Amino acid sequence: MKLFVISPDCAPEDQRLHINGTGWGLLEQETPSTLGTLSDFLCVSYTWGAGRFPSPFHPEFKVSDRTLCVLLTAIVQHPTARKIWIDAFCVPPPSEPSLRASTLQSMGFIYSRASEVLVVLTSAAIPVLQQASRSHHLSPFHLSILEAEDWVTRAWTYQEAVNACQLRIVCTNPKGFSSSSVLFCLRCRSDMMSFFSLLGSSLGSLTPAQRKLYPRLSSLEDLFADCAVAKYLERSALQVMTIMDGRTQTQPEDHFYAMMGAISIEPTNAVEEIGPCEAFMRLCERKGDYSFLFCKEDRDEGMGRMWRPVGCELRPLIKWHSWGGGLRGSADRERVVLEGIAVLELGKLGERARTFIEGWLLAFERMNYGSWPDLETERAAYEALRVLEFSGNEEYLATECGLVFPQNPAPQSAQVKVIVAVGIRWTLGSPALIQFRDDASSDEYFYEPGVFFGQVPDGGVALRNFMLC
Repeated sequence: MKLFVISPDCAPEDQRLHINGTGWGLLEQETPSTLGTLSDFLCVSYTWGAGRFPSPFHPEFKVSDRTLCVLLTAIVQHPTARKIWIDAFCVPPPSEPSLRASTLQSMGFIYSRASEVLVVLTSAAIPVLQQASRSHHLSPFHLSILEAEDWVTRAWTYQEAVNACQLRIVCTNPKGFSSSSVLFCLRCRSDMMSFFSLLGSSLGSLTPAQRKLYPRLSSLEDLFADCAVAKYLERSALQVMTIMDGRTQTQPEDHFYAMMGAISIEPTNAVEEIGPCEAFMRLCERKGDYSFLFCKEDRDEGMGRMWRPVGCELRPLIKWHSWGGGLRGSADRERVVLEGIAVLELGKLGERARTFIEGWLLAFERMNYGSWPDLETERAAYEALRVLEFSGNEEYLATECGLVFPQNPAPQSAQVKVIVAVGIRWTLGSPALIQFRDDASSDEYFYEPGVFFGQVPDGGVALRNFMLC
């Protein structure tokens, strides 16, 4: 890939921007060849907003009218900076589709190599950062300001923040950009974790009715939690899909490019003519994580590929935080072999599993998500999944360890196998995959993703590899 930065060190004839008497232009940056090596450029993270103006470098391409204000903020914060990466100017324009696609697929690489990622909020957020620097509590007034910041739920925000070696949050200054300007900021990762704790405690002090007034701040909590506990090698595709679900983007493909940046920090040089959703799934397969299977999409109809999603969204089965390394697997000729799988026998729900489910539902009720005192356990479990945006059928498969709710039910006459991905966990269980065929003589297998609600089998059940046919 080619990596460009804004710099005053380019040739005079290439200096298309003049800021405080200094000319800035696009400069091709030498990319580090060793993973983990930092470079000497600064990355900027911000939201575009609605306004547009012609790019000074590619006049036929319109960029955000906030870009210059944000760039000025970065220069004020780093007056000695000689190289700044900012998307509106440094991502190649649509007129260069191959270069543009390879850059967008390499965003994890770019942000992980920066010496610092500077998050620039609007000037409206200044009171929030002021309060965060001097108090242990954010009031509803401050939470409302933060809720209104588009950066909180922007698609690119997630990968930009989790890949940062050092993260700083600042606000644009409404009074101008002199060298003496004071921009309130949180400067380092420890500040971020303190801010995360402050945000969590402030939201936790609210009543359920009050908490509903700040739905976007849940996305910010998820972002900070992922910054704290997960590196890109440990971050499963399902975890990224869940956190990214509902985030906003200017272009539909940005959703997948941002997800790619969250699970990989390797640059992309060659770009095939494939869609961004397919590019994301292929990246997951190269990484050996098949947890992207656990989405609401329909399945491929090709022989040997009926396990694979088709579509353009990859929405997770439920909106609930997961952890674990993913669904490990590898391609074996034209087959995929999944690792660490528990295959469950259909039968009656065990008493230990029933006790676990009822205990989880009680805890769920205490968190004010809902209450189903008059429903039997199986029906209450389904209603709880509906709260978590499960759109599948209420027909379940019972096993000794728990209940499995498929996205779509298997035919009544089908021969069914239930496999559970124990390498990924929700507090309520794990993702599952249902394999079935119409009769024993058929070579055609079908697959449905589902939610296993119960005690995840671990040491008590022998784990094994499982081939998807």
